[in-house]
Amino acid sequence: MATSTARINEAKGILAARLRAIRADAGLTGRALASKTGMDHTKISKIENAVQMPNQADIKMWCGACEAEEQVVDLIAAAQNIEAMYTEWRRLEETGLRHVQSSFLPLYEKTRQFRVWQHSAVPGLIQTPDYVRAHLRAIIDFRGIPDDIDAAVTARLKQQEILRSGGKRFAFIIGEQALRTPVVEPGPMTVQLGRLAELTSGVANVSFGIVPSASRPLIMPPENFWIYDDDRVRVDTVPGQIQHKAPSDIAVYEKAFETLSGAAVYGEDARNLLETAANKFHAT
Repeated sequence: MATSTARINEAKGILAARLRAIRADAGLTGRALASKTGMDHTKISKIENAVQMPNQADIKMWCGACEAEEQVVDLIAAAQNIEAMYTEWRRLEETGLRHVQSSFLPLYEKTRQFRVWQHSAVPGLIQTPDYVRAHLRAIIDFRGIPDDIDAAVTARLKQQEILRSGGKRFAFIIGEQALRTPVVEPGPMTVQLGRLAELTSGVANVSFGIVPSASRPLIMPPENFWIYDDDRVRVDTVPGQIQHKAPSDIAVYEKAFETLSGAAVYGEDARNLLETAANKFHAT
């Protein structure tokens, strides 16, 4: 399973190759194209080697100089699709985390089926208030963004109301490591584990499973991901957020989720893991 970063790099490489082919078909060298467009020749090289993304003006000048104007619309669309796949956190969070947390609500409201995989942290929709605050505080401190912690916590807890909305289904799978990562102090951590234990039975629209650390599923994704219906997949990486909307990409993540579901334990077995983890925090 290719990582999301690899998928984006592949798309950038394909766009770069198309532009390089257009220049070659026109019989122009890189320096000749630079002369005709007014671009620096080093920029031409960076674009053709997928080091720099071309903007719309670049594509229009490139195709115009190569007498390939008929390809402008398609190439601009390809570039926009690549840009839409990836957004840096620093752009999303430049005014703080409240806006980011609130921005998920429209998507959550229209989604009917949620499938969530997280390896070493509890997903936001099922975090306790103390866990929410500690998790968001760590993000603010690490990224050095504006500190709006109170508003951000309120916005994330607002998201959780979606769990009580009728007609929606939620499937959460986490790695056993998430039970042992001390995001909060031992007392609040045991409260969080108790919240997860509540999800192992009696919640009609929620499925909750844990992949044991000793398990060896066919695939252990290197990234956390959220699948919204069969419409899109969101992947959160350290530098940014990636959105996959291509059916072939979504299908790969759906297959990965099915594999993780098969490796996970549920019900009493999941409660046993939670109890073991809670006991270790009690002993701390």
